[in-house]
Amino acid sequence: MASRKQKSAQRQLVATLGSWNDPHGGGSLPDTGGLKGMQVDDDGNISLKIKPSRAHCPCCLLDLIELRKTLMGKKQIQQVTIEVVEVPSPNRWTNSINE
Repeated sequence: MASRKQKSAQRQLVATLGSWNDPHGGGSLPDTGGLKGMQVDDDGNISLKIKPSRAHCPCCLLDLIELRKTLMGKKQIQQVTIEVVEVPSPNRWTNSINE
């Protein structure tokens, strides 16, 4: 059974992702198909797997950094890790976002 903290973190995550628009248009992050996975543990730690809409676009990188900062500012969310997938050199993206 999910903890109260986990449920609160999940609500905050879903609300943020639902209103977070892709920098290149097309709707919210889940609607564009960029959200490839998400997990929230009992302590409110979040792991996201995201495919940027454009693999070589600096604004996509900056947008994901801003998304992480926004999520980290939520009361029930303790830690956020964003893993970038399905682009060239995803580890470079992931390291830059989670610094």
